[in-house]
Amino acid sequence: MIYEIVIRIPFRYENICLSILKAIQPDNMLAPRGIDIEMICQDTILKIIVKGIDVNVLTIRNTVEDIFIHLLSAYKVLINTKGGGSIDIKTFKRMQ
Repeated sequence: MIYEIVIRIPFRYENICLSILKAIQPDNMLAPRGIDIEMICQDTILKIIVKGIDVNVLTIRNTVEDIFIHLLSAYKVLINTKGGGSIDIKTFKRMQ
């Protein structure tokens, strides 16, 4: 079975999107076997596509959960060090 999850997170500024992308990309190199993660900033929207081929649905779920944890951590560091970009805060509250 093939699973695909698309996550879109809007940011107020493109530079914040790019900074978050650069911060979390290395974590995706260690994705489980059968999982492919693609990430791109389209203007101010961070788009993450998680594909799983012949993997358990829990593996996909855990991978997406890990991505959200890394996103939240990167965002918190970024706003504390740069004086903050802004996103739709409701999006990140659902992640916590």
